[in-house]
Amino acid sequence: MNDGIPFLPEEIIRNILKRLPVKSLMRFQCVCRQWRILFKTPSFIANHLDHSNHQNPCLLLQRYGIDNPSNLYCLDSEMQVRELQNPPKQGKIVGSSNGLLCVEINKHDAPPHFLLVWNPTIREVRLVPETNISKDYGHHLVGFGFCPIINDYKIVITYFSGVYSDLSAVKVYSLSLGAWKEVEFRLNDTVGLSSSSVTVNGVMFWLMSKRFGEDPDDEDENLIVSFDLSVEVFTVIPIPELEPIELTVYEEKLAIFSWNRSSEHPGTDMWVMEEGVGASGERWGWTKKYTCSPDPFFLNPRTILRNEIVCCPLWEDESTVVFLNPTSEKMKKFAISKCDYGYCIFNYAESLIPAFTNFL
Repeated sequence: MNDGIPFLPEEIIRNILKRLPVKSLMRFQCVCRQWRILFKTPSFIANHLDHSNHQNPCLLLQRYGIDNPSNLYCLDSEMQVRELQNPPKQGKIVGSSNGLLCVEINKHDAPPHFLLVWNPTIREVRLVPETNISKDYGHHLVGFGFCPIINDYKIVITYFSGVYSDLSAVKVYSLSLGAWKEVEFRLNDTVGLSSSSVTVNGVMFWLMSKRFGEDPDDEDENLIVSFDLSVEVFTVIPIPELEPIELTVYEEKLAIFSWNRSSEHPGTDMWVMEEGVGASGERWGWTKKYTCSPDPFFLNPRTILRNEIVCCPLWEDESTVVFLNPTSEKMKKFAISKCDYGYCIFNYAESLIPAFTNFL
């Protein structure tokens, strides 16, 4: 108290405000000019995002297999399902990072790779310029991630002439520079990227299958391709002999879900990549964290939220999402909306980061 007037130190006010939902902060901009400026300050945006990531992580779910996915759902930290309002029409989410979403527009008359960067919480959208890549490429994947070293978000498009072929081209878009560039990456063997990307600490990863011959019966070798967003260099990483399903992030490290089809203990394994010299002198080592016993033909693991595995049922009603506790192996089911094809699932946290400027 100072002369009978209530007073809170600035540090305490910031500590309170960083814990509030973005929707509340948007309303509080009209309280005073000081708060309006504060909510656009890089340090406050970073503190709010850090709290949101750790205390209020969410999932975004978007329908598979329809041309106009008008319904986009958020499963929040309170396990409440709500529909996000006004998603881009005919837009498919291809990446999520720090509250920003990369959206590919599927209009038939749109240019190739018509992309948007969208923050649904503060309702900002940024149109990404065209890539000027030939329309002849028949297959592509889009990755989106943040690199803390250079403080920049990047979109990476990998182009193929088919599902299995040499990488035809790689284009990278920097949000801070607002420009595309082409990056060289070639392999001598026939390859195919077989998963969507995951970004961990500024490095983007894909699962890769390498085929050694033209015969369809030839066995493939499973590898990982990494792309360092700071120096824009690709690396091929070996993985254990396993049957990979999906890449994910576990305690800020890259992890792989894989099928375990052993007759004694069928289920799902999770392997975590540890950087450093492995047992055979490799730069990367792998550790199996756990095996979950539910039938691997029943659940398809997709990501991790609050140390639980988020799965889509394979042979049940596709309108549910299953949370599996790897320690107790107890399962919880959450109904979303009726959907015959299942959902794309993305980790998400509400943030104040604007779509137009890199503000972390």
